[in-house]
Amino acid sequence: MTGRSAAIQGGLAAIGLLAAHFTWQREPERAPGEIAMVDAAKSEVTHVRYEDQNTILALDRRAGDPETSVWVHLEPKAIENSPVKPGDPPPPPTPPSAPPRDLRGNADAVKLADRFSPLVSPRAFGVVDKAKYVELGLDAPTRHLEMTVRGDVHKYDVGIALHAQNGEAFFRDLRDNRVYLVPRGLLNELGNAKRLIDSRLHTFDTKQFDKIVITAGGKKRELVHFGRDNFSTDAYASVKTPDKRDQMAKNWHDALWRTFPMEVLGKDEKPGEKPGKDPGKLTTVLRVEYSEKGAPVGWIEIARLEGGGGDSSVSGVNDDLYARSEYTLGWTRLHASEELVTDAEKVAATP
Repeated sequence: MTGRSAAIQGGLAAIGLLAAHFTWQREPERAPGEIAMVDAAKSEVTHVRYEDQNTILALDRRAGDPETSVWVHLEPKAIENSPVKPGDPPPPPTPPSAPPRDLRGNADAVKLADRFSPLVSPRAFGVVDKAKYVELGLDAPTRHLEMTVRGDVHKYDVGIALHAQNGEAFFRDLRDNRVYLVPRGLLNELGNAKRLIDSRLHTFDTKQFDKIVITAGGKKRELVHFGRDNFSTDAYASVKTPDKRDQMAKNWHDALWRTFPMEVLGKDEKPGEKPGKDPGKLTTVLRVEYSEKGAPVGWIEIARLEGGGGDSSVSGVNDDLYARSEYTLGWTRLHASEELVTDAEKVAATP
């Protein structure tokens, strides 16, 4: 290759990189009639807070946070109760079902936060006559939205259109009273908070550890993990007899790996802590440690909540089993049966 041809190719590569950069930076094209209510880059929208009758949901981007790009604040509200008879004073509100929680957001939380940078409305109506507020659901709104952009707070009332067959909703900017059509599907996403929570127990997979240590029922046992590259060959064996597969251990660990949280608790929140209820007693019944070539990879600890604020079992699922791991911020309520613990005790007790 000559010096001239190398220079030409280098120039073309540089042009390609510049084109890719400007394509990525360029604002996406909008449909006719769309308008940016708030025009901002992702890094400039640091806080979004949505409130309806039942819940407060907030999305936060924390600068320099290495753990997650979006955090979810979830705060159930007290439920206002109606009088039993007309004219009676309203009874005390029902306490919230759970305390305020700050949790890691998942990929869906990131996508939802990205919808606010920029926040684009399909249609702007300008300032409408107040007589229209009833029709637009803005006369006594119970839904509200706040956005913090470059340190500046934007506040909106949110209304659901009266007798709307297509679920139309509207934002009213509290700064200038201008009204905008809410982007399609946005309220449904904001109202489905549980879908936004990172409920993973681990960030590693089953190919990333070669040994587990089980502690259950007062016994402790070490197992080697081999055949990890293929599900059909994946197996466990005692370190004392590494060539003898332990099918019971394999079946039990597969069940452990498949279990998932039904509820993710906040940091420092204790299971069973509910208003007006005895928190009960939390007892650790199982611990599993994972390692690769002698180096720790992760762990999981499972505890049983006895008495107190635990929930009753439904369809064989024990709602009083909780877990925490190297990845969780605190405890999570498991979708698992008591067999997960009793089988672990059998595996740990096997010679």
